[in-house]
Amino acid sequence: MNNLKSHLKTALKVLCSIGLVLFLLFKIDFSKLSSVSWTISGAFVISAAITLLALLIMSFRWKILVRQYLRFEVPLLQLYRYYLTGSFFNIFLPGAIGGDVVRTKRLVERHGATVKGAAVITIVERLAGIYGLALLLSLSLALGNFPERFAIRAYVADWVLYGLPVVVVAFLPLLKWGLDKKNLPTSYGFIVETVAVLLLSQMGDITIAWVFSTYFGLDLPLSAFLFIMPIVYVATVLPVSLGGLGVREGTFSGLMILYGVDASVAIVISFCMYLVKVLVGIIGYFVYLRDK
Repeated sequence: MNNLKSHLKTALKVLCSIGLVLFLLFKIDFSKLSSVSWTISGAFVISAAITLLALLIMSFRWKILVRQYLRFEVPLLQLYRYYLTGSFFNIFLPGAIGGDVVRTKRLVERHGATVKGAAVITIVERLAGIYGLALLLSLSLALGNFPERFAIRAYVADWVLYGLPVVVVAFLPLLKWGLDKKNLPTSYGFIVETVAVLLLSQMGDITIAWVFSTYFGLDLPLSAFLFIMPIVYVATVLPVSLGGLGVREGTFSGLMILYGVDASVAIVISFCMYLVKVLVGIIGYFVYLRDK
């Protein structure tokens, strides 16, 4: 019975992804994309390189977490291989946490980490990720690079928006208190280091979105994507589709449209970003076969 329910849930997520993708494809007016040529391959190469670099930075973050909480060292290159493998599974598993499961399993089976210890690190990563997203979103609101249609300033004073990053930073003691309470003693220096590395890695997708928007001739500043991408990340984690496919693209294109971007261009950019993940996932697949 449990297996049947699991299969049904997976089938529903697959159908949800297919439905959302088809809906977005039917919304594209391909006549508006006549400027697209083979030169877009340059944007793909640059974006794939940025993604690979972001994964390396995330691997370094993982390394310092393993050192801090599990008290042993794992070579950075090895952790990078696990992250690449995880990028492959993230494409096909429900939600956006499939790769986390694979990485955690590798840490347990190959380095003697306890299941609890490896799981704790994953949870800390997620908590740091949420904190990082909140910080990015607060910065975007303070900079005022949100869609004019939101009319936030009609309801919220400027000084409140400017103070949001300060409020988020002020939550650091609460984060430290929560970790200490769970018997995970952490210094402020370590938290700042972890969050800084995290923000650097999250800038990967933000930069990629800007690269493709520039290719399509859009006049959107990089800071605009500080508002868009955190919301996209949150939507992608929702376990309602296969690997976040459809949900991620729908959320991204919907937010781009609010900035006045043509719907067809916005949808195509969202699919371009997904294809970059597929390209990196293919690399991860070959790493997985070699490490299997």
